[in-house]
Amino acid sequence: MPRLLTVLALASALFFATAGLAVAQVAPYAGAGYDASSYQCSNGTPVKVDPNFSSFGIVRVTGGRPFTVDSCRQVLWSQAVSGTTQAPSLYINVAYSGAYSRKVSGYCSTATSPEGYGGRYLQAYQIGCAESDYAFGHMSTGSVTPTAWWVDVETANSWSSSDRLLNQAAIDGAADRLHFLSAGTIGVYSYASAWNTITSGSSFAPVSTSWTWVAGAANCTSSFSTGLTQRLRQSGQTSNGADADYAC
Repeated sequence: MPRLLTVLALASALFFATAGLAVAQVAPYAGAGYDASSYQCSNGTPVKVDPNFSSFGIVRVTGGRPFTVDSCRQVLWSQAVSGTTQAPSLYINVAYSGAYSRKVSGYCSTATSPEGYGGRYLQAYQIGCAESDYAFGHMSTGSVTPTAWWVDVETANSWSSSDRLLNQAAIDGAADRLHFLSAGTIGVYSYASAWNTITSGSSFAPVSTSWTWVAGAANCTSSFSTGLTQRLRQSGQTSNGADADYAC
């Protein structure tokens, strides 16, 4: 091969190798999107996606509490698959209550904790595990792999007010099981005041989670957990009444 052609071939190979590397490093979310639940459905039919927030969609699987399902989860998922430019994500509600122990069955009833929880903390871990088991089993994603699964941690749900380690064990159990079932990335949705009330605070980062999605955030430097990277911020609403979300 002539020297010029050899140089050009090497340059071309370097370009494509670099381009491939750049693609691999692209952030998991880009632009503006939305999150939706049955509140964005009318008689079982989802309202239209706001074209200004169509980069990605995040759909609720549960009905606001663990061990319930959102009646519009499947149609909202189908809409997000066809109506957004990136693979959609899913989120589930998690909580801790000793009363949930009667919901634990199957694998989660004998699950052990890599984090080392024992006694009643192991029971809390198994409750979180069962919450994810239930949610995952009531959602069909078809051939589309979600960008991420998110665990929703908010004060509106039940939590221990006297022992935050019970809450952390339940969150860890939910995240660990969801990570195993989905074989994908797990994130946490919350905000600083809720996270600080429910858990030991910003130093707590569930082992199987990687990202945060921050409610009511004006910027991308407001992660409620110092051990997790903020990937999304939720602020305001779209024209159809869904929560508006922005990539970080």
